[in-house]
Amino acid sequence: MGNLEADERRAAAMVAAGKRDADRVLRGGKVLNVHTGRISRADVAIAGRRIAAVGDVLHAVGPGTEIVDCSGLYLLPGFIDTHIHLGGSQLIVQRLAEVLVPHGTVALCTDFYELGTIGGLQAVLNELDAATGSGLDILLSPFFAAVLGIGAFGNLERFSYEDLEVLLNHEACVELREWNCWADWLPLEGQRRIYERALELGKTLGGHLEGLAGPELQASVALGVMSEHEAVSADEAMERLELGVMVQIRGGSAARDFDDLVPAITERGADPSQFSFCTDEQELSSMAHGGHIDRLIRRAVRNGIAPVDAIRMATLNAAKGIGIEKDYGSIAPGRFASIVAVDDLATLPIRMVFADGELAARDGEYLLTPTAPVYGSDTRKAVVIDRPIEASDFLFERADGEHRMRVIGIIPGKLITEDLVETVALEGGRLAHPDAGLAKISVIDRHLGGEERMVGLIRGYDIARGAIAATVNPGMMNLLTVGVDEGDMALAASRVAELGGGIVVAVDGRILAEVALPIHGILSDEPSAQVIEACVALEEAVETGMGCAFEGLLSSAGFACLAVSIPSLKITSRGLARVSRSAPAEAVTLFVAD
Repeated sequence: MGNLEADERRAAAMVAAGKRDADRVLRGGKVLNVHTGRISRADVAIAGRRIAAVGDVLHAVGPGTEIVDCSGLYLLPGFIDTHIHLGGSQLIVQRLAEVLVPHGTVALCTDFYELGTIGGLQAVLNELDAATGSGLDILLSPFFAAVLGIGAFGNLERFSYEDLEVLLNHEACVELREWNCWADWLPLEGQRRIYERALELGKTLGGHLEGLAGPELQASVALGVMSEHEAVSADEAMERLELGVMVQIRGGSAARDFDDLVPAITERGADPSQFSFCTDEQELSSMAHGGHIDRLIRRAVRNGIAPVDAIRMATLNAAKGIGIEKDYGSIAPGRFASIVAVDDLATLPIRMVFADGELAARDGEYLLTPTAPVYGSDTRKAVVIDRPIEASDFLFERADGEHRMRVIGIIPGKLITEDLVETVALEGGRLAHPDAGLAKISVIDRHLGGEERMVGLIRGYDIARGAIAATVNPGMMNLLTVGVDEGDMALAASRVAELGGGIVVAVDGRILAEVALPIHGILSDEPSAQVIEACVALEEAVETGMGCAFEGLLSSAGFACLAVSIPSLKITSRGLARVSRSAPAEAVTLFVAD
């Protein structure tokens, strides 16, 4: 069996040497050389998936060479998201490409842990295959969360450490993700073996250094951590940079650390070459209308970062941070011919996107037609709730009167939650007095029949009416409901279960909007435009119907259910959990004894 990479590189070398005609030449553009920072008039010769030569490539042009006129356009390397969990994107990868490729994103570093938790190893492998030909390359970044199953209080046992090792050995794998000293010092069975195997294979170690400083931070770096997406302040960024860790500036739907991190460059003088971009989790409507990595480049420029540096952060820096610069991140011989053509470097209007040598998008229109994946019936029956969901499921068990109760406190733009204790008046299991900041949050198991059901309190969303329910949330992907009316909570949750997964808003006994996500209960394989339209309608229903203006409500509430790693108070289908960085989650009661 031949070596595909070697064959591709030899073909590119033959074109570069003038011994073979280029398949395609991008002519007349102004190439940004991210290695030098210079912009120069240059043509780009392409051989198959790879760039053959840059500059004067007339010797590589033959009768069969396609000439693409790029006059007046800047040519940039394709953009890379260095860390994203796709479970919150609402689309299968192939449909997601329809959205992201026109925005210039050509590669995602991701783990598919949600699919592993729900559908096991085969679900992950199937989605990797489904990305083929979409123009969106998957840089696999396995994460042991899939082995943890539902997190703090159990394991679905659908994904094993042996499965994780299969992914670590997969040709698409570039790193082992979410590592720190606590992951190594408090290993679950098999965890140490995975870490050691990653080192043997020469994989990059991606960090999860949330809240770590001093000795614990240095210990994590000593283990081999090379990047970090959890820094939330300029001080944290500077401490990581001093230890040689690349900071991935995060701009997603729930975690929005951008404005707090950029001053490390613009005010503290940090070297921009040590930063890249990531989204972590970004909801579909945000991607479609606000943009993806291109959005973060524009924002960086508006915040005072030079356009060339901002583009480097999305390209060369990103590639270096995950160890893939020989294939991605620059317009240079041998790299993949994934190139973005724009009118202006600051505002970044994207005119054309080439992915692996093919014209993949023009003026916002996705042009590729990959073979559609087939999802079996088991994949579409992944939400299993056998008992009806009723309003009584969302009532508190205590009698009327005032009670000391734990409340999950939300901090806008952050993933950490507060562990609050408040005096709450109850009447018939309901909140006796309206409180604009207080709502109910519920988690119902959707994996094993739905018998496990928990309801708690959450503060910070300012919901005026109704409820939202979803099977989209990190970690468990259980049925989450947030609202202020028990009847609407039951209606929304029941409809999600009926859809086989999705997102639903209900107000005053009526369903206002819904997004069906039947693939594993978290994704859709319908055309992206159709799903985007439904997501936009749902956002409108949240804002006007529920009277809630909280940005990233769904993603934020989802992280309130992630009972691992990120402090503090969280909710699961089995109860409340107090999460710390250095020890297993601790079960705590909803009602606090006097």
